[in-house]
This record gives sequence, C-alpha cells and structure tokens, in this order.
Amino acid sequence: MAKIDIGDLLGDWDGYEVVAVARRSGMVEIELNPVGGLPGVCTGCDQEVPTVHGYERRRVRDLPILDTPASLILRRRRLACPRCGPKLERLSWLARYARVTQRLADSVTQMCTVMTVKQVAEFYRLGWDTVRDLDKRFLQRRFEPVDLHGVTYLVVDEFALLTGKKYVTVITDAVTKRVLWVARGHRRENMRPFFELLGSAGCQAIKAVAMDMNSAYEKEVRHHCPQARVVYSLFHAAFKYGARRDQAAVPVTTTPKAAHGNPG
Repeated sequence: MAKIDIGDLLGDWDGYEVVAVARRSGMVEIELNPVGGLPGVCTGCDQEVPTVHGYERRRVRDLPILDTPASLILRRRRLACPRCGPKLERLSWLARYARVTQRLADSVTQMCTVMTVKQVAEFYRLGWDTVRDLDKRFLQRRFEPVDLHGVTYLVVDEFALLTGKKYVTVITDAVTKRVLWVARGHRRENMRPFFELLGSAGCQAIKAVAMDMNSAYEKEVRHHCPQARVVYSLFHAAFKYGARRDQAAVPVTTTPKAAHGNPG
C-alpha cells in the first residue's frame, strides 16, 4: 500500500509538515515543523526572508478530526528580517497572534449566524470568550468602516436587551434605512462617537433627526448639529402626552335620577 501523507488528508498547513501525531486526553495533537529550505515571509514588510532568528513553540486549535478536537503544536519561525528586524513569519492559515487556525475561525463565524455563541462554543469545545471575540472581529471586518458620505436625515432609537435592564442605541439613515451606528446604553456619551466619526462637515450636513422624547439624545444632537430639526416620534409623543392628559383629566360624576326625587 502506498504511503499516505496525513497532511494531505487532514490539513493544508502551507510551509509546514507533520512530524508527529498523538491522542491525549480526548484531543488529537499534531506536531508541525517548518519545511526545510523554504524562506519565510516577514509580517512587517511581506518580503521573503531566508534567515531564521529563532523559534517559538505555539499551540493552536484547528478544525475537529472525526468529531475529535484537534490541536496543532507548531515550531513557528521568527525571521531575521534585514529591513524590520526580528519578525514572526506570515502564515496564510494562521493570523499573527491567533490561537485558532483561519479555517476554524471561518467555520466558527459561519455557525454564529445560525447559532448562539454558547452553542458554538460547546460544539467546538472552545471558550465562550474565544467564540465571541472571533465573531466580533468578523462583524467588524464585514461592517466597518461605515460609509457616512451623503447622510442628511437620521433616525435615533433605543431598544431594551433581555429583561430591559440594558439598552442599545441605534442610529440609522432615514433615507436608505441603513444602520449606521450601534452602541450600548442610551445616554449622550453612547452616541457621541458617532458624531465624532461623522466629522464637522458631516454634522453640518444633517438636516433633521427623528427620535423618541429622550432628552439625552436631543441635547447631543443639538450640540453637534445645531442646524438640524429635531422631529419627535409620533407614537412616543402621542403616548407621552396622551398619558399626561389622562392623568390630569377630572373625572365626570353624574347624579343618579333617583337622587333628585319627585316634588310633591
């Protein structure tokens, strides 16, 4: 039978070769070493560097193998770059300081679109914080930086999380219905970074801002966009003033006919 290279079956670890495989404590451990004779690529200048400054041993998680968690133990090179000094080599399958391979990170973020962070963490046997951070970085790369060019009308709203003890502020483009900003909390300082990102020219271009009757929102909008009209949500205005009118109304009492009596 022809010899089978386990690297061809289990992974595409470009520039590295498998030197040992073992199973310990329910984990498949694969030891990798750099392929001899191949130059590394500097993370600072993206240039090939043949000289090695030293090595560091790193353990990272990879995709499971036959439903068994897999861990890579690699001897990663630190290159002696003549332009940047000692630098880690660049790997296409592992980010600079990552503790999981790129393909595992991609799989985690895909599953987070249909499952909760807790469920994904349990499935891959990863820490909850690890999965949350991977998903957060993926969303930041996908949705940031937001294009604020040409924004003139805004809608500011808040909604409660979970039991209503925590709130989130959402700012959208009233014309395109595009979400521009999401921040924890519903105070002035929570929306302030949005106006800083918008810049002075962008703030001057704002013509109107729709919001509920949150005085904190109004103060922050008037501070950054004094020329903009503040438009209150009809629903919130009707609810607020309607409730006050009901509270202030004097109940009307009627006198029963029997109380008047009949003369004579």
